Amino acid sequence: MGESMYPQDPADALNWRQPDESEKKSDVDPMASLRDIAVVLAQLTGDMSAITLAGSLARRAGANLHLLQMLAMPVEATDAWALIPDPSLVQRYADIRTQATRQAREMEHRLSAMRVRGEVRTLEALCSAPPAMAAAAARRTDLCVLGRPGDSPSEVSMAHAYFAGLLLESGRPVLVVPEGTAARLPPRHAVVAWADSAEAARAVHDALPFLEASEAVDVVIVDAPKAALETAGRSVEGLLAHLREHGVRAELTTCSSGHGPVSRALLDQAHRKQAQLIVAGGYGHGRVREWAVGGTTRELFLESPVPVLFSH
Repeated sequence: MGESMYPQDPADALNWRQPDESEKKSDVDPMASLRDIAVVLAQLTGDMSAITLAGSLARRAGANLHLLQMLAMPVEATDAWALIPDPSLVQRYADIRTQATRQAREMEHRLSAMRVRGEVRTLEALCSAPPAMAAAAARRTDLCVLGRPGDSPSEVSMAHAYFAGLLLESGRPVLVVPEGTAARLPPRHAVVAWADSAEAARAVHDALPFLEASEAVDVVIVDAPKAALETAGRSVEGLLAHLREHGVRAELTTCSSGHGPVSRALLDQAHRKQAQLIVAGGYGHGRVREWAVGGTTRELFLESPVPVLFSH
């Protein structure tokens, strides 16, 4: 028989199973795994910032950029005595479509100016809820991007419905982009909000292209009980080892929220580390979408000054 392909010496076996750190870094850009990126345009304050950031990602990754222009079409009020549709509603539909066509043309010019492949898709929501339509369209992409709302209660309510729908129904990670952000992705430094949960594990997995392309990653645990700190430490050590297998330079940071919310502690850590991205599990329940998203998730969605990648 010929020489065995497997190492015979135990020391050789150890080296065979554990390649040198320099060997784990592939020459392939990790961002190239993103092939299709969707931006949901829901007439939010952060829409243009979302397009700009997604465009830079698509250009870096060589991905297709899909701009989903959402049209919430007005619904005719039920009138048992009406024999024909309200003529004014027909005209409103025509006006909405005319404006959407003009905006789509402008966005196509913007795609060309950004030098990315892409398309503008106009989705009319008449019989379906707009967030549900957006979630269905996002399922055929690798990443969904959503701008953050302004301060008006109506815009916050609408954005929250889209965010919850995408987070809970699309099966895709959702990157939330604040208006006017100066952050560039992939980040030089990222913060991972870690809890030993399925949502946090999913978020880390979905964020791997960003984490692999970053220079440093802090895995942050907030308010770990002293009694459970040893268990949490073992859990996160396994995570750090897994990240190292992907060539990610990650370190553990623990902190306390004091008397404030967990979200504030995470944002303070991100500010201290000058992070350009926060990665977090998105917690919520799908029964009542408008009120589904949990407190920390909702606060990060509304308050983070840097982009946040959520997964559920």
